[in-house]
Amino acid sequence: MKRSNYKRLFKLFYGYRRWFLLSIILNIFFAAGALAIPALSAALIDYGILKGNFGHVLDIGFLMLIAAVIAGICQIANAAIAVWASEYCTHVLRKKTFEKIQTLSFGNIDRFRSSDLLVRLTTDIMNVKTAVMQTIMNLMQAPLLLIGAIIILHFTAQSLMWIIVSLLIIFTISLIIYFVIVEPAFSRKQKKIDGVNKALRETLTGIRVVKAFVRQQYEIDKYQGAINELKIAALRPQHVMAYLMPTVIAISFLGFGAVYYFGGVNVLSGEGLLIGNVTSAVQYILILMMPLMIIAIVLPFITQANASLTRIFEIMDAIPEISDPINPIQVNPDTVKGRVIFEHVDFAYRNENGEPEGEVLKDINLIAEPGETIGFLGSTGCGKSSLISLIPRFYDVTRGKVTIDGVDVRDMKQSTLRSIIGICLQEPVLFSGNIRDAITFGRSDMTDDEMIVASKAADVDGFVKNIPETYDGKVARRGANFSGGQRQRLSIARALATKPRILILDDSTSACDVATEARIQDAITDMMKNVTKFIVAQRISSVITADRIVLMEHGRIVASGTHTELLAENALYQEIYESQLGSGLHPGGAS
Repeated sequence: MKRSNYKRLFKLFYGYRRWFLLSIILNIFFAAGALAIPALSAALIDYGILKGNFGHVLDIGFLMLIAAVIAGICQIANAAIAVWASEYCTHVLRKKTFEKIQTLSFGNIDRFRSSDLLVRLTTDIMNVKTAVMQTIMNLMQAPLLLIGAIIILHFTAQSLMWIIVSLLIIFTISLIIYFVIVEPAFSRKQKKIDGVNKALRETLTGIRVVKAFVRQQYEIDKYQGAINELKIAALRPQHVMAYLMPTVIAISFLGFGAVYYFGGVNVLSGEGLLIGNVTSAVQYILILMMPLMIIAIVLPFITQANASLTRIFEIMDAIPEISDPINPIQVNPDTVKGRVIFEHVDFAYRNENGEPEGEVLKDINLIAEPGETIGFLGSTGCGKSSLISLIPRFYDVTRGKVTIDGVDVRDMKQSTLRSIIGICLQEPVLFSGNIRDAITFGRSDMTDDEMIVASKAADVDGFVKNIPETYDGKVARRGANFSGGQRQRLSIARALATKPRILILDDSTSACDVATEARIQDAITDMMKNVTKFIVAQRISSVITADRIVLMEHGRIVASGTHTELLAENALYQEIYESQLGSGLHPGGAS
């Protein structure tokens, strides 16, 4: 991992540093036990077996047994800490990353993409978990065993040290080559995983459309292309990883052969080495190779976790485009009248670098009086939804300002601002649970009577009564067990139930038939006489009763007035009217 990633990860667990300290102590005792055994075996051979001293054999054998037991107990205890620490790491990273995502603005999330965020919250965090476990359980032992073995060999078999140094040089070169090739390769692999998940998510989400247009083969080819790219990106690091372990094993066998050969020559020539020194030197080379093997095993996990941590910290480091002011103006939601003013508003969405790119709204000037119903009409992409998204401050204007009762929305706390606004988004989103949960989502203190009033206004009560469990009936993920019109009505009921001072309905009855839409409009008018209402629509029937209809084209307001006024004076409105209602056709959706 990059050093900065290591430091940041450690800070997350700083409060639990005593457990990491205990792990270090356990690893020290394990290393001491493991390093003592070859030295004791040398003494057992030279001063016990070869000299026929049975007492020495028993004494030294007993010490070897104690060393093995100590090493084993420490290893087991350290493994338990590794499991705990890795699980805690996963928990903390998921919690903090998810909490950070909740603070991000719409613009931030647009650039990350939901499929990408999902991979970072699951696969990337699991990569970090594995690396933490392997580091504590295995990698922390490596330097202790490595340094200890070199020191002991220096004093017991100094004439063989050149073999050890040569082996370490070969291994270090192999390790450097590995790092240079694999680390960037893992980053490329993670990006390809994002591409596979994106393709999979799009296909599964739109599977009905895929089948309806007989595009299965196209989607198969698209997914095949994504997984082929992933295969190519994954093969390079996997090949290098596959070569690393055999390299370590080859170095080990080379070391064994060299020690036996040169050590044997030394013993036979009487240059100072004993048979026990040679056998212990072989064991120390085995111990020396053990941390190298550990590094070879753990390194791929750490390299992959480094790329994953970078991606996780990208989320944590993201600066929300929308944030509360340092000194917000205090607004009492109960006293808000709902006078909304757009003053010379320009707006553009931001690119991946966070820079505004291409104006969506240009010089918008509009006043909505308390209790007034404003309808927005225009072709797809003219800026209607973008305009109303500025009221709850899902995005910030690039020029001008939006005010509520004279207060710039940027000067209000987001929680206060959104508590006075009820909004039904263009695509109704329902969470799994029951119908009661779906309607009361915006207000946990809602009574059943308040919920039923909102349900009746949104024309929900009728179809809910046909469900055996009524309001305790199940809502599947994304409301999949309801029709499009029913999902929209549940979403409208959720918005009404919050008792807002400003109500925004963004094309929220497009899947309802005209009769149902008319009932909902009448109920909302009766229920929310003093609430400022903004209705975005594609069809005139949705806004025909509005106090004022705002006609938009290419990000500008081109006309404004009542239905009667626009029908008499505006050619574009007349054209829309003729295409939709002039022939007596009233387009509608499923109920």
